[in-house]
Amino acid sequence: MTHFSRTSSRVVGTLLTGAVLCGTAACTASGGASDDRRAASGNLNAMPVAAVQKAVNKGAKLNSVSYQLSGKVPGQGTVEGKVSFSLRPRAIDMRMKASGGKEEGEFSVRLVGDAVYLGGGRQAAAAMDGKHWLKFAMKGKKGAGAGGLGGMERQADQDPAAQASLLPQSDNVKKVGQETVDGVRTTHYAGVVDVTDLLTKRASKSALDAERRKRVIEQYKQLGVTKLSLDMWVGPDDRTVKFRERAQAAQGPLDVTIRFFDVNQPVTVQAPPASDTVDLQQKLKEAGKRLG
Repeated sequence: MTHFSRTSSRVVGTLLTGAVLCGTAACTASGGASDDRRAASGNLNAMPVAAVQKAVNKGAKLNSVSYQLSGKVPGQGTVEGKVSFSLRPRAIDMRMKASGGKEEGEFSVRLVGDAVYLGGGRQAAAAMDGKHWLKFAMKGKKGAGAGGLGGMERQADQDPAAQASLLPQSDNVKKVGQETVDGVRTTHYAGVVDVTDLLTKRASKSALDAERRKRVIEQYKQLGVTKLSLDMWVGPDDRTVKFRERAQAAQGPLDVTIRFFDVNQPVTVQAPPASDTVDLQQKLKEAGKRLG
């Protein structure tokens, strides 16, 4: 069980990082230019920045969203999956598959009430006497943010809003053109973000507080990302339909595309059967008694 916990935590943590790097969120605008050239450039991209800002600001108000993702995550090869999450009540249902990387297989995360369930398919069953799920009890309900979970589970508690908020901070946000995505007419916007400059850039007032912004920037820095290419496809009513991120990370290329659907719809997550679950807290108690 220890091997499964350590291995799966690392794999799913990385997958979750890639998954939540994309989303809909509050955004910040890039700072003003000091010379004529930067001022002219700022005027040219003012309209695309404003359009993207409207989309991510609207996304920040969503209570729940579901999305499908696919692409490459550093160190994990090709990934694909589906994620549904709700803020109130807080719930997460994430189902991922990785192939061609260091660790392959299917991985799932469910957040139900105060418990996180980590599933690893046959890989998990082989390490846990035939059971497929590992249950982590949360410390308590205090702290609805990332601090409410520890270790790997903290990845599942990330706010996907913060990552998309970085696009308007690019100095070269541009309108690429009109494109149809999944039958929806959208406007495609794109820009490149210098991750190393983000912490020193002045951000305009937004729904994204400084701590959340700093946390997501540090997340990219830990992956070894310096330049981040972001693309956003905005549909009717300023709704983000598709989002893509690309970068060269320390362990290889990061290239993840997300397609959004079912915004503000109820998210129902069921706990796995108790008969198919290993309760980590219970196992630790039992181990403590034996040692005592």
